[in-house]
Amino acid sequence: MRGRKDQLDGTAEVAGPIRTCVGCRGRDSDARLLRIVHDPGTAALSLDPRRRAAGRGAWVHRDERCIATALDRKAFTRALRVAGSVSQDAISEVLESLRLEHDTTCRSNEPVGGAQEEERTRHDEHTVKLQR
Repeated sequence: MRGRKDQLDGTAEVAGPIRTCVGCRGRDSDARLLRIVHDPGTAALSLDPRRRAAGRGAWVHRDERCIATALDRKAFTRALRVAGSVSQDAISEVLESLRLEHDTTCRSNEPVGGAQEEERTRHDEHTVKLQR
């Protein structure tokens, strides 16, 4: 019987399809990865948060290192089999939001209250949207 070792042992953490990240080449559950698709009308890459867009999809971890590596290696255009150049603005925006998220989580232990609490709530909502 073929399959991942943890699937054979019955110790798999997450059920569902396993995909390969185009950034780090690591394998993970599709629930933990972002799906990127190519829109031929605008010749741009875009996120597919619902994972329902037609055509090929490239999968990448929600980690800024994986996204940056995939952009540097032009892995999205290769994985999506796109000829020519494409606009990577949407992916760059996701990368920037992940950097901002990382910056806010690495702050010193300041007391939270007032405007900071409101900012944290908006940040948490944004994180939930990225995870879906």
